[in-house]
Order: sequence, then structure tokens, then C-alpha cells
Amino acid sequence: MNKINFSTSRFNLGIIIISTLLMLVVVNFSFRANRFGDGTFHVESKNMALYLKGEVAADKVVITRAPGPLLFYTPVYLLASSTVTDDQLWVYAVVFTSLIGMISLLLIFRIGTAFFSKEVGLLSVLLFFAFPIHCYYSLGILAEIPAFFSLALAIYGWSLAFIQPEKKIGWIILTIGIWLLILNRPNAILILGVLFLVIGYSFFKNKQFYEKYGKNLGLTFLSVLILGIGTFQLVNKINGDKVNDSQETLFYGVALQGRFQFREEPTDLRFWESDNRPDSKDYQNWIKKGQELDGVISKTNRPYNEVYREFIIKDIMEHPFLTSRQFFVRCFYGQINIISKVQPQQFKLGPFQGVTGYWLVLFIINSINLLILAGAVLFLLKEKNLIQYWIFWGIWLALLIFHGLTYMEPRYIFPSKVALYIMSAAGLNGIPWIKKMMAAIAVYVFPIANTSK
Repeated sequence: MNKINFSTSRFNLGIIIISTLLMLVVVNFSFRANRFGDGTFHVESKNMALYLKGEVAADKVVITRAPGPLLFYTPVYLLASSTVTDDQLWVYAVVFTSLIGMISLLLIFRIGTAFFSKEVGLLSVLLFFAFPIHCYYSLGILAEIPAFFSLALAIYGWSLAFIQPEKKIGWIILTIGIWLLILNRPNAILILGVLFLVIGYSFFKNKQFYEKYGKNLGLTFLSVLILGIGTFQLVNKINGDKVNDSQETLFYGVALQGRFQFREEPTDLRFWESDNRPDSKDYQNWIKKGQELDGVISKTNRPYNEVYREFIIKDIMEHPFLTSRQFFVRCFYGQINIISKVQPQQFKLGPFQGVTGYWLVLFIINSINLLILAGAVLFLLKEKNLIQYWIFWGIWLALLIFHGLTYMEPRYIFPSKVALYIMSAAGLNGIPWIKKMMAAIAVYVFPIANTSK
């Protein structure tokens, strides 16, 4: 572990300036994240803010999706006038997501430096600058950036706890970070399973690690579990009878999509919506199956969850090969990015235009994605003490397993890029010529630092 004992003021300022410039560039792209997502987080945060101001009645306040984004966007909306338009609220939200995106990069640098070296911390941030996908997601009122920030906070907390386990601050930050991550992305719940296994493994196989961290990790596990259960109980109390669809119902709806994603078209990487897949056999079969199951519900009066669950489980059991193939295709799909907001022939991005420009841009960004993936794999293969990096590989593995088994979109994996990029930077920095290059760059970025370790 490395303590930061050199000047970072120049680098911190550089992160802020470059991030701001990148946001100005990305906001002018011909394609961008949906400004309001599906509208849910925006509307529910706005209603919550108006309720807290006494402008609307309690019956307007509901939480139908993950509750985490409301914890982030509602305080921002409270700063705005009650008469502002949705477009003006979007500006408030984007300024906020841009700020926590910058803070996340500052934390990522400090994490990389604490666990490895300032060169690794620097390279981690440079990888984000090479492909600023975080800027893209900052332009929408979505769960992605709050989840991204939450994971950065959690790993930063673990870096503090790992260095000084006797101090409470690291454990508190770790607990809050994981809790917020799960509230923003409930599919990240499997990280608690990873944590449980790490505690159990260390108890039997790594006594030194357990004696130093095991009990506090156990307390973190229980704290996140209690906070999570308490939060979702509060959500249920707020919703009362105002919401018909439970989280379980939403899950089965998405899981049905997953049963047809890459089913008979494993190489069709188009986004899962009718505008992009009008001729897709898998998409059409999903629509037909949904109509068929809804017909069963109407005829038999059986509960939605029961009918959908029965089909999903039966389909998995009857098609093990398809399920396995879908899993691996989804895992790959989660690591790449496809531009679906614009058709190739209408594509414009500076000098990259038309079909040729479209595919060239995809080649560039996915080459970066695969380079980052290769660096992370290199790190995992070479690192001898993986248990101390449990949260790095744990969240990546947790999200891959969950969405590999259910339904995948690259944005679902996005929060794990906090961990993935740091692991990748550590792996790539182990390559001699990259290590030499980063040491040379560090001399100019950190003029006070001594680059020798």
C-alpha cells in the first residue's frame, strides 16, 4: 500500500478542467443518453421535492424503481424553484452528475495510488479520459452515475480501512458506499454474497486477513443488510397501495426479455427495442410470448409473478445449452458499446461521418474497451493476493453473473468500471514499456514526487 505523500493539486485541477471540457464536447454529440431516462427517476424525484416543499400531496409520492437515484436527485431539485420546467431541472441534474463524476475520478486516482502507485492512479484516470463513457451517462437523469459514484466511494472506504483498519472512517465510508450502490443498482446485491464468501474463506484459509479485517467486514455485511432491508421497508410504506407493480414483478418482466435476448440470434447486438430490431426474430418471439403469458393470466386469474416465474424456470431447465450460450454472449456484450441512438447513415461525430465513420468509431471505442478488459485480466492472473482486492473483482463478477443470467445492457455493467479500470491500470502498468512511459509522465504531472518506489 502507498500513502499519498506528494502534491496532487495540479492533477486534481487537471481532472476538473479536462472533465469539464469533455462534458462540453459530449453534450454536443449527435447521440446522447436519454435526458430523462424512462422518466421515472425524474418524475419521482421532482414529486418528492415538491412534497417536501409542501407543494403537492403525499399521494403523489411513490418510488417504483430503485430508491437510490431519489436520494441523489431530490436534494438537487430542492434547490430549484417550484415553478421551473423539466428542462431546467435537467440542467440542475446534469451539473450535479457532472460534479459527482469528477469527484469519482478524484477518488479513483486516490484508490489506485493507495493500493498500487501514483502511476497506476494516473493511468486509471487517463483510461477514463480515453473513453469518457461517464460523461455520456452524466447527461441523463439515470441511476448510472449515482451508482458509479457509490462504488467509487465504497472502494475508497475499503482503501482507507485496508491501510488503517483500526480507524472507523474507512469502514463507515465502505458501508455507506455499498449501501448506496445497492440502492441505485439493486442488481449489485450479489456483492454481499461475494463479501460473505470472502469472510468465510479468510476464516478458514487466511487467518491473518481474517484477524485484521474479518470482524469489521462482517459488521459491514450486517450493516449494509440492515440498512438495505430498512430502506426497502420504508419504500413499501411510502408506496402503500399507490403502486401495483412490485420489484419482483419488474424483475420477472425483465427476466422474460432475457430469455429471448441472444436466443436464436447470438450475434445480433442491436439494442433491445422495436426501433432498432424491427426484423429481429428474438424480439418478435419475446413479444409473442409476453402476449401468450398475459393471455394465460387473463384466462386463469393466476398471479402475474407466478405465471412468468413458472415459464422462466421451465424454459431455463429445458434449454440448458441456449441458457449457457446466452450467458457468455451477454457477458461479452456487457463489455462493449454499440451506438444505438443514431442510424449509421446519419452518424456524425467530427470527421467521422456516415456508415464508415460509424463503424470506425465503434472500432476505436471497443478497442479501448478490450484493452481495458485485457489489462484487468492480466492483473487478476498475476496478482497473488486477490483477497485484498475482493471489492474490485467482486462487483465486476457480481454484475456479470446477475445480468449474464437475466438480461444485459452495457449500462448495467457501467458502475463496475470504477473497479475494472483500476485493475486494468494495475495490470497494464506491469508491462515494462507502459510502466516506463507512466513513470516519465508522472514526473511532469507530479513535479514534487519522487517516481522511484
